[in-house]
Formats: sequence, C-alpha cells, structure tokens
Amino acid sequence: MRVEGSPSSPFLPDFCRDNTLLLVILMAELLAVILSLAHSGTGVHFWRALALTSLFIQWIALGSIAALCRLGPWLNRRPPVVAAAIAYVIVILVTLGLSALTALFLDWVVRPDNVNLDRDLQFLMRNTLISAIVTAVGLRYMYVQHDWKRSIEARTGARLAALQARIRPHFLFNSMNSIAALIRSRPAVAETAVLDLASVFRSVLEERDWSTLAEELELSRHYLSLEALRLGDRLRIEWRIEPGLDAARMPALSLQPLVENAVYHGIQPRPSGGTIRIDARRDGMKLVVVVENPLPGPDANPHRGNGMAVDNLRERLALAYDGRAKLVVEQDAERFSVQLRLPMEAKDARDDRG
Repeated sequence: MRVEGSPSSPFLPDFCRDNTLLLVILMAELLAVILSLAHSGTGVHFWRALALTSLFIQWIALGSIAALCRLGPWLNRRPPVVAAAIAYVIVILVTLGLSALTALFLDWVVRPDNVNLDRDLQFLMRNTLISAIVTAVGLRYMYVQHDWKRSIEARTGARLAALQARIRPHFLFNSMNSIAALIRSRPAVAETAVLDLASVFRSVLEERDWSTLAEELELSRHYLSLEALRLGDRLRIEWRIEPGLDAARMPALSLQPLVENAVYHGIQPRPSGGTIRIDARRDGMKLVVVVENPLPGPDANPHRGNGMAVDNLRERLALAYDGRAKLVVEQDAERFSVQLRLPMEAKDARDDRG
C-alpha cells in the first residue's frame, strides 16, 4: 500500500520544480562562497573571485539540472543505485565539459600568448574532484531522504491498511440488526440499506491510494444512511458542496473517518442529536473540505477518543502532498470542526460552473 501515487516515492527529486531549482542554486552559491574564501580570503580580491567562481559553478549547476530534469522521469523508473550512478556520471560529464570549454575560452580569447596545458589539466582535475565530492555528498543526502520517506510510507501504509480493515464492530452489528428489523416491515428500505453496507465495505476494502471528492462524498453518504437507520431524527446532515469539484483528487478514505468521528463523538452521545455539516469548496488553487459536528452537552456521556483518525490523516497528508496540505482542528464551546486544505490540479481548479 502506498500513500503517494504509483510508483513509490522516487529516489531523485523533481529537478523541474521551482523549489528544487532554487535549492540547488542556493547550494551552488554557498559552495562558490566557500571556495572563494578558501582561495582569496576576505581581501580585496574576494568579490572578484566570488563573481567568477559563482558564474562558473552556476553554469555547472544549471547544466546538470537541465539534464536531470530532462531525464528525471526515466531515471526514477530505474533502481535507486542505477539512478544515483547515472546522475553522478551526468554531473561529472557536465563539469568536465564546461571546464574544458572554459579552459579553451581562456587560452584562445583571454590569454592566447600564455597557453599552459598543465595548468588546464590541473583546472579540469580540480573541478572534477570538487564536483565528484559535492555530488557524492548530495546523492548521499538524497538517499537518506529517500530511505526516510520509504519508512514513513511503510508506516503510513500500514496505518491506512489498518484503517481499511477497521470498521467499528458496533457499526457492523447495528447495521445488520437494523436491516434484519426492516426486512419484514420495510423491505425496500432494507434492500437500500444492504446496498449501502455493500458500498461502504467495497470502498473501505478497495486497495488504492487516491480518490476523488465525488467518491469520498458518496462513501460518506452511504455511511450516514446506515447510521440514520439507528439514530433516526437525531442525526441531521447539512451538505454545502460547491459545484464543479467532483473530479478533485484527494487521498482515499480521508473524509469518511472524519464523518465517522463526527457521528461517534458528536451525535451519538447527545440525547437530542445534532447536525453534522459537510462543506466542500474551492479557495483559489485549494480544495477546502470541512466536517463540523456539535460537542456533547454537559449531561451527555461522551466517548473518549484518542485522535487517531485525525493524527493518521495529518501524517498521510504530509506525505502525499509534501507539506503543501493542511489539516486544521478548531473547537469552541459548542462545535468541533476539522478543515482540510488540499492543493488542486489546474484542470480540477478551473471554474466550470457555466
């Protein structure tokens, strides 16, 4: 079971992304500062040395990024060791090529009367050695990050598997009892309840990482229909779904556990019941989903929860969206709400309401 898409988290980052490009440029500039300080100290020649060194190193960094961006999808289909080796060779070749071009430029244009092949060879060897060391350190860092992500995926995947296998026994037994009681008196309602129960189990046991808002809402509706057989008028639902968001992607089983918690902790302990509000809307390039329920009153006997559903979902979002999604929990004297803010793809964020 994976939380991100297929395949699993790639070894190499996406070098076409703006934040990766910025990070590499900053690291290259830091290397230029270190080399300039080591070569010229802090004297009057430091800034001149820094300008020339930065120009040279940034060309190597940008050339390597361009090659890795172009080959990234192909590299990430290879085993990590093979991808690392190919990326390593690419950076070394880019360094050698730009170093050779720089040496030729200096010999032919800047100092045509002072050509020194030994000096050029030392220039190439020094740059290649520095590039080899820095690239090895960078790839080692990427491997550590990849290994950490794989461990998080394994833990989160195990939690998702447990979530898929976890249907509260009382929910199953209550649903079956309700269906049994309705078979003779209201067979049509009993048949609908059986279909709802089958849909819930089919969605919960299906092995997939991603879903759509429409599918998550459908699963929640089936679940709430079954709970309504038991709770009756005590369970009231208010839907506020903005049109045009059905295809918006979100992690599978990200809404139903929140709705289940709202029923279990918000409605069931209240003798008078209450209203669960489910809100879905777009906010720029974000999909905002809110599940809100009343808090048990002072005379109610509330169920004590350990926040596992919220904690699991927060961890899954952090992995699936690389920190770009938010889960916000808010509570006042009367209501409890969980808000999801999920990045949307451009094709899902367009306003197609006509």
